[in-house]
Amino acid sequence: MRYINHLSNCPYCSASLEDAWIVNEHAVALPAPNAGASCHVIVAPRRHVPAFYDLDVQEQRVIWDMLRELRQRISRSLDVDKFDAGFVDARAGEEPAHTHVHLVPRVGGQTARPAAAEWVALE
Repeated sequence: MRYINHLSNCPYCSASLEDAWIVNEHAVALPAPNAGASCHVIVAPRRHVPAFYDLDVQEQRVIWDMLRELRQRISRSLDVDKFDAGFVDARAGEEPAHTHVHLVPRVGGQTARPAAAEWVALE
């Protein structure tokens, strides 16, 4: 199956790279537009695909590596209890259909989780 690499109406495809925390050829980390917590970040693949498992293994690995690096950076500036990672895949007919991952630090025991994600707790 082939996917479009870039859509101008997609917030992740058209994101300003000057605002990115980290960017490389496979993924971009951006501040969450409606942050549920301080340092809430969204990591999105540069390739426009609807589901995380539509990415190839290298792209998935880059996202995991980026999540690790972000956790380290955020932990240096905040007293973080844990992190939550929320994987968002597009639902049928949903636009823009671009998978992404929320990384949300837990500070002071508080949890902020946008509803449309599959959540895992990261130590």
